[in-house]
Amino acid sequence: MAFPRSGTVDTQTFSGTKDFVFARSSVLQNANIGVGDHLKFDTVDFSRPSVAQLTGALGGSAVSLDTTTAYVNTVGAASLGRFTVRGGKLYKLECSPGYALLTAAGSLVTYQWFDVTTLGSPAAIGQPLTFLPLTDAGHENSSGDLWTMYNPGGGQNDLFLIEVQIIAVTTLISIGAANKGFPTVMVETY
Repeated sequence: MAFPRSGTVDTQTFSGTKDFVFARSSVLQNANIGVGDHLKFDTVDFSRPSVAQLTGALGGSAVSLDTTTAYVNTVGAASLGRFTVRGGKLYKLECSPGYALLTAAGSLVTYQWFDVTTLGSPAAIGQPLTFLPLTDAGHENSSGDLWTMYNPGGGQNDLFLIEVQIIAVTTLISIGAANKGFPTVMVETY
């Protein structure tokens, strides 16, 4: 016989289970790959709870991903690939940037999580991750993960926009490839 209160409990609300969104980019990103641009996550593979709370936003009540709004890198604006999270909770942010095609031995691309809620004051979250090319003739790389914890503050009715942003880049051709890996991401209440 199971215990009446068995299972995962959200320690922020002391009820239910954790909300999360696990998503990926499904297409090669070879435009909007400069400093200040972000990864274009466009496909939600799993979420809990599985509801559409806003037009084009897939995910649960505490975290959702914009999968339909046109891409922009304007701070404070809705955009493809940006997550909306509610205040008053702690989040675990994980990203595997997948594959990057670079052009030369001196190339690089650096990613970092950012809170882009407030115009004029985007805030870095956690530490950056830099991809450098391997020494092969193709100058490609696909290793490393970017993860951190994030507490946006505020209350449960406050909404915050977060993204995986490109903060440094030199001669990047594209991000993601069908046979080498696309970026994946998971944002969950913790």
